[in-house]
Amino acid sequence: MKVKLVVTHPRKDSLTFAVMNRFIEGMKENGHEIDVLDLYNDGFNPLYSAEDEQDWQSPDKVFSPAVRKEMDRVLAADAIVFVFPIWWYNMPSLMKTYLDRVWNIGIFGELGDKKVLWIALAGGTEAVFQKYDYANMISHYLNNGIGKYARMKESRVEYIYDTLSQSKEHIAGLLEQAYHIGKTYN
Repeated sequence: MKVKLVVTHPRKDSLTFAVMNRFIEGMKENGHEIDVLDLYNDGFNPLYSAEDEQDWQSPDKVFSPAVRKEMDRVLAADAIVFVFPIWWYNMPSLMKTYLDRVWNIGIFGELGDKKVLWIALAGGTEAVFQKYDYANMISHYLNNGIGKYARMKESRVEYIYDTLSQSKEHIAGLLEQAYHIGKTYN
């Protein structure tokens, strides 16, 4: 399976990157091909411009070369995986801009044979996310508001909870969870 992976965190030494790397290790054990885009460090331009906006008067609009390149990378994949921290109970703004620019109307109708996996790192515990219904709120937004709206074949969220823990054993368990998600993702 060809996987387009988008990671969103400003620090390469973050738990987000460690989770991504363990996920990739699991994926590679099954022979999957991974194409990684690091939104912060690969020079992704977060500005949404008129050049990126769909022109309803011109259905054959030509998008900027950078956006077209990313659209082609998504279209070449069987699955798209996002690895990101939850900030303010949502994705980081740079990831939202990526979706606005790349999952634009330009490829909107071409995603139906693809699936998306959202690996969301939550600072809070699972109990807190359940108590306040944050997990359902975020999952509904990602799976229905984005995944189903974009007509994806499948959309699923995997949570990595309590990422602010100082316990080395807990963090090791989170990395093992990421590895397992990668190893079993088909």
